[in-house]
Amino acid sequence: MPDNLPKPDPIIIAAYLDDVDGELDAATRLAEDPPSRFAAFHVQQAGEKLIKAVRLHRGRYPTADHNLAALLEDLPADDPWRVKLTPLGPLSAYATAYRYPSPAGRLKAGPVAGELKKWIERIRVLSAEARASLLAPSP
Repeated sequence: MPDNLPKPDPIIIAAYLDDVDGELDAATRLAEDPPSRFAAFHVQQAGEKLIKAVRLHRGRYPTADHNLAALLEDLPADDPWRVKLTPLGPLSAYATAYRYPSPAGRLKAGPVAGELKKWIERIRVLSAEARASLLAPSP
């Protein structure tokens, strides 16, 4: 790892993964019928924090960017985590799309419960895999 990159800190990586669990918990609660449009934001945040945990593990700074595809860009193309996390890219829109009224004061309905629950489960599986592999003791 080049000297100018941060050293992976398992405590910080674990904290990000703990936050993924918290965001998924909030999203799950808000996705119950009738789903709240705010569930989408927590799904996006879970994906973002998962990507940031991987970035930290790979010696990359987490940055304040909310664009999930942009957060993955500086990981090597053949990095298995880049491949696993790339499908989360569409969640970037969830960071703001359902949080604010339109300029005309309209509230955009959030994704349907089934869509939210698929994203939640997908991120939950990836998070568990990340916890097992990124925090595994070095041989």
